[in-house]
Formats: sequence, C-alpha cells, structure tokens
Amino acid sequence: MAKDAMPGLLARDARFGPLAELTRRLGVPRADEADPQTQGCFDTLDLLVNLVDCAQPKLLPLLAEQFHVSGDEGWLLAAGETQQRELIKRAIELHRYKGTPWAVNEVFRVLGVQVELTEWWQEKQAGQPHTFDLMAWVNDNLMPGEPVLNAELYRRLRRMVDQVKPARSAYRFRLGAAFDQPLRLAGALQGRALRRVEAACEPPPAKPFFATLRLAGAIQPLAVVRANMEVNR
Repeated sequence: MAKDAMPGLLARDARFGPLAELTRRLGVPRADEADPQTQGCFDTLDLLVNLVDCAQPKLLPLLAEQFHVSGDEGWLLAAGETQQRELIKRAIELHRYKGTPWAVNEVFRVLGVQVELTEWWQEKQAGQPHTFDLMAWVNDNLMPGEPVLNAELYRRLRRMVDQVKPARSAYRFRLGAAFDQPLRLAGALQGRALRRVEAACEPPPAKPFFATLRLAGAIQPLAVVRANMEVNR
C-alpha cells in the first residue's frame, strides 16, 4: 500500500518506503483508507513547523524551546503572539551574535523596550574596562495585572540581559517608563463632611418656673477633601 502512494520512480527506491508510509498515515484522516488514490492528502503546514508565521499557536512554546529563547531568554516577557513569533524568528541571529551590544539591543527591541547602552569607553571619563551601563525604558505593561514598573519585571529583565551579555562584563541596570503618547493624569476624590455642633445653655432663673428648655446652637460646615494620586514616569 505504501508503494501505491509513491510515483513509479520513487517506488523503486527502498529509502522512500518509510516516508511514503508516513505520508499515507498522515493523510488517512482526510481520505478513504480503502482507496489509495485519496491517501497522502494532508496539509503540509502540519510538517513545515519552521515556517514560524504559519505555525499553529500551540506549537510556538515548543519552537521557543527548540531555538533557545524560552524562559528568561525573552519568552516570559513576550507580550502576545506577534512578539513570540518575532522572537523565534530572530533566535538564530541572536545566538550568533550573543555576547555583543547588538544582541542586547535586539532582544529588547523585539520586546518593544527602548534601551540606552553605554560601554565603559563611551563615557566622558573612561570607566572600568569591560563594564557597561544599561538604561531600559518600558512604554507598555509587560506584566498585565501588575504596575508598569515592579520588582519582578526588573529581575526578569536583568536575567534576560545575563543571557545575552558578554560573559566577562559587569553592568549597571536601571529601569524606567517612557510613553510615546501624552501622559494623562486621573484623580479620584473622596469627599468627607465634618460637622461641628456648638450649644450654649442659659442658667435657670432665680425663681423656678415651668417652661420648655430651649438650646441655642451654631453649626459650621467643614469639608475635608483627600486626594490620592500616583504618577509613574
């Protein structure tokens, strides 16, 4: 049956027998198993998984592991399927130039983070050899549900830098937030009213009498407004 799935030229080569059998089995769900003419018809994209733009979303984590960009190598901070595919496509070149300033800048670029990298010899006063200063500007929330800047994000980015930087280099890492759009501030007001009541009582007359006691009171309204505002730069 395997030979029936191959052209005559390939059928004479024993090496193609297993490939033809695999092709037949992959095509069975879409064909009539009793009719060899309908077998071997399957979507080639199921096999061409290295075409990253066409690969099924469920295969992306496996491709990330295969190309060594999973975990702290960038995968944990990839926001959405588009960045995940871009990271996988850039994986080979990232590993080719691993240990260079280009690799550090490129992995941040894929994640949409702007960086300013200054090596020791680029400073106004030359610093300690084999050191660099890295300033990262986040313009999007890389960790949904958390503040734009948080301690866990700082640790993840730093671990990612450790994966691509030169092994002998030490560095100082800083993290900030920069936004391309105008910054809008929102304020929440919580109103509280404080009421103060004052009363003055007059002493009873010298002679007792039966009368309703009257109190004189003064009320001065006082409004207390407390505003809480948080600004992230």
